[in-house]
Amino acid sequence: MMDKSQLLRIAVEDNVAWCSRVCSSHGSNETRSSIAWANLAASPPFYPNIITRERDVGNEVAELADKVREANRFRRWGIKDSFADLNLPERGFERVLTGHWYGGTVSGGDAAGWKTVASPAELNVWERAWGPSEDTVFPGTLLEDHRIKFWFQGDIGAIKSGFISFYTGFSFGLSNWFSLEGHSFAQIGVLKAAGSASHRLPIVCWSTDDLSVEEVGFGKLGPLQVWISL
Repeated sequence: MMDKSQLLRIAVEDNVAWCSRVCSSHGSNETRSSIAWANLAASPPFYPNIITRERDVGNEVAELADKVREANRFRRWGIKDSFADLNLPERGFERVLTGHWYGGTVSGGDAAGWKTVASPAELNVWERAWGPSEDTVFPGTLLEDHRIKFWFQGDIGAIKSGFISFYTGFSFGLSNWFSLEGHSFAQIGVLKAAGSASHRLPIVCWSTDDLSVEEVGFGKLGPLQVWISL
């Protein structure tokens, strides 16, 4: 059984891989080191331009941020502070949220009542149901990547809830869950559906809400922060 420190690393790396994949679908210009991942091009809404991969890398991130800022002069952009240890106000950033990484290995599961998006047209309907952005965040080309599934409950014309899964081979990442009926992550059964498809790999994600489901071994791994340029 993996300890929290191992799961935390997996959660961070899963998120780097997922953000990279989404950004690449928009035409990214990426760089990656042991310290951080960065996209020098414009990232889509709600996706960062920098994600830290190690602790205590403030000076290195500052240098990387200068490069991203130069390439994004006329727009605001974000840094995902994966270990919540950066102090960026004096460098022109505002902290906009705090949250936690979550993870665990869920044995089995039940995907009853869940379906997955099968076409670009369906994906467009799914994204409108998810709905925070007027821009397209998830282009139809993502459906060509069989590691990615867009899940939903209800009919495609009347979606009630949904989430995204991303199978990396070393983890099963979850993101962008929603419920139009105001139900929680646990109430809509995201973990149950994910457990049915995770191949017993660690299931990981991050959230500003408390997603702990201790009875199935899914809990907090560590804090994170998100900073936005001023």
